[in-house]
Amino acid sequence: MSSRRVEESAGAGGSLASTVSHLRPADVSIRTLAGLLGLIPVLAVTLYRVAHNAPGDLTAGLPEAVVLWLPVAIVGPALAGFLLAASSDRVSERVGLAFIGSFSLISVASPIAWYPAAIGIVVGGGIVVWSWNDRLYNGHVSSSVRELGGAGVLVAGVAFSLAATVGVAPAVLRPLGSAVALVGVGVSPVFVGWDRLSLYVGALAAILTFSFATSAPYVAGAVLLVGGGVVGTPLVLVLLGVGGGITALTHALRTTRTDGAVGVALLLAAGVPSTLLGASGVLVAVALFATASRGEHR
Repeated sequence: MSSRRVEESAGAGGSLASTVSHLRPADVSIRTLAGLLGLIPVLAVTLYRVAHNAPGDLTAGLPEAVVLWLPVAIVGPALAGFLLAASSDRVSERVGLAFIGSFSLISVASPIAWYPAAIGIVVGGGIVVWSWNDRLYNGHVSSSVRELGGAGVLVAGVAFSLAATVGVAPAVLRPLGSAVALVGVGVSPVFVGWDRLSLYVGALAAILTFSFATSAPYVAGAVLLVGGGVVGTPLVLVLLGVGGGITALTHALRTTRTDGAVGVALLLAAGVPSTLLGASGVLVAVALFATASRGEHR
């Protein structure tokens, strides 16, 4: 697909805002709506965590409301998984997405269900990637090995991060999960493409992040830990994640790849997927990228 090549388009210098303005309601597909169902709760929880740990007091009653709402936030990505399963044309992919949706819902039932839910979500993501691999090597889709590799990295980041959360070698797997997850976000342009302008925007985002991290290291570390779940990871990988993610998001918005843009936004909002909510959000993004790889994006 041409959207995956480095494009030297005449409109590269155009305004990002004017490009986004061309998105119309008719351009929003079922898959994009599914992505939004996953994105909204993941982004809301991330923003709340950052705000809750910032100096100052939140609006009275907000923390109490969040305590009640937070356990059911995963319903959004769960419904997204079911919607994507219903719109898939392959049995194996539908099974993987159904795993993501159903095991996400199971986690709401009881704290004890957290462990089987974590396993089921990871297995579901693995099945989605396996289905992607099957399409690639059977000639059913004009995909590429690098896209498949990027999806595998994202699923591995989920697996390592959740394993560390449940107490499996956390000293090793927590920083490893952070590193792998950031690499996965950093290579997200392989799913939606890039061009000169998007590379400039991504580089600028990485430079601003570097400036913030070096001028206020304690504040930056707290934001990355609380908001992104980043633990024990070199700054260069954080810059890769920010730069690559913003590059992909910019290009997807400029080319009106709405499902791709929502998928990249999910990766950025979820950060390191050490919670079930973040993990299910990342795997919904993987499913959106798999859909786009066979030319069904809108």
